[in-house]
Amino acid sequence: MAQLTIYLDDETLKRIEKSARQEKGSVSAWVKRRLTVSLEEGWPAGYFDLFGSLKEADLKRPAQLPSSADRRRAEL
Repeated sequence: MAQLTIYLDDETLKRIEKSARQEKGSVSAWVKRRLTVSLEEGWPAGYFDLFGSLKEADLKRPAQLPSSADRRRAEL
């Protein structure tokens, strides 16, 4: 298994150590879990390529329903 060295300020290290203790695990396991989740739950491939792909002319406001179409709320 590979090893990684990172440099942290003291306050960040203290917070990580506290979180690892609360989860009853090691700092290494805590960091590994967090990094794995971060990498897996990132933005989908090509997500940022979509920015600017729509022109304002492509956007149309949907028809607004009249307030008479609203339903009466149930009494609680």
